[in-house]
Amino acid sequence: MLHEIEGVEQERERVSERPEIDPDVPLLSYVEVTVAGSPEAYAHRLREVLAAVYDLAVQEDFDEEVVSVDTLPAWFVGVCRDGGGTEPFAADGLAGYVERTGSGPWEIQDWLSRFDPELESRGWAFWDLTAPQDGGDRVRLWADTWGEPFFAWEELRFLTYVCGARAVEDPALAEPRVWAGEASA
Repeated sequence: MLHEIEGVEQERERVSERPEIDPDVPLLSYVEVTVAGSPEAYAHRLREVLAAVYDLAVQEDFDEEVVSVDTLPAWFVGVCRDGGGTEPFAADGLAGYVERTGSGPWEIQDWLSRFDPELESRGWAFWDLTAPQDGGDRVRLWADTWGEPFFAWEELRFLTYVCGARAVEDPALAEPRVWAGEASA
């Protein structure tokens, strides 16, 4: 899917501000995430990375060989660079990602390239992050996938794990009213 600058700016807004129901979006996808630790801390980390990457997507020239990583959280850059870092949640999340996928960490420039507005490899647009009504140690990451049940999302799966997930379910489709019935996380 092509993510034009206007669409990326809308994603950036949704990272910090809950969107309204959009009648042009008949279905959303969600990924159920079981977190290690506090769902609030998890949500903060995930939103922090996405806010920084959407700022880069709007401002940076992805035609350059290297996109600046100065505004990304250091723990995220570290887990991408060497699979390590000082934050246990990121190291444990990476171990979960490796176990689930058999892949190692994403190299930071490869991961960032998925957010290039002119690249058509990202099959999702961030919608919201919610806490299911029954609470607990879960959050739901919502994305607009243009109604597609199957879409490219490996960079998103990686992010969900390294932000501190213990488990990440495969995406499911739901009507926006399901999302609207949950509180933002």
